Amino acid sequence: MRNYINKFDRKMDSSIKSIPKWAYPIMQFFTLVGQPPFTIGVAAAILGYGFALNKDFYLIAGFIAIATITVSSVLKIVLRRSRPVNQYVENMLFKTFSFPSGHAAGSLVSYGLVAIVISYRWPELAIAALATVAIVIFFIGLSRVYLGAHYASDVIGGWIVGLIGVIAIILLDK
Repeated sequence: MRNYINKFDRKMDSSIKSIPKWAYPIMQFFTLVGQPPFTIGVAAAILGYGFALNKDFYLIAGFIAIATITVSSVLKIVLRRSRPVNQYVENMLFKTFSFPSGHAAGSLVSYGLVAIVISYRWPELAIAALATVAIVIFFIGLSRVYLGAHYASDVIGGWIVGLIGVIAIILLDK
């Protein structure tokens, strides 16, 4: 299994690294909006909105999003997968492990929650919100591989963790 994952990562890395150099600032932007201060901030704002207006769904959904991001961080510590070896990783301010990608998990659950809130509040904007959020989440994940911070399997693992959080939020409303 490990050989299959390594082969997959090498193939994806090669494909993604073939994206032209002019995309570098774009990828930096998407990595920035996937940073924990943004993703946790979004989740905390929705939690705070629920608390301020006594709306249980938003309160609990914000909590689930923050818990999902926390679980992603704990998984990194438990699984201890090393990051790729490159200059980008060497210059990272915070040295953490690679799997799962916290940017991928955090962006999927937090920005996914934004799409859910917009869809519930303004149903006519649901498709636009979901499409926009999906594009942002995709580019955040892509940026992590392009910049060399993660392997593609790290990003997919992060998306799975984030998706579990989104599913929990959706089931909360049933």
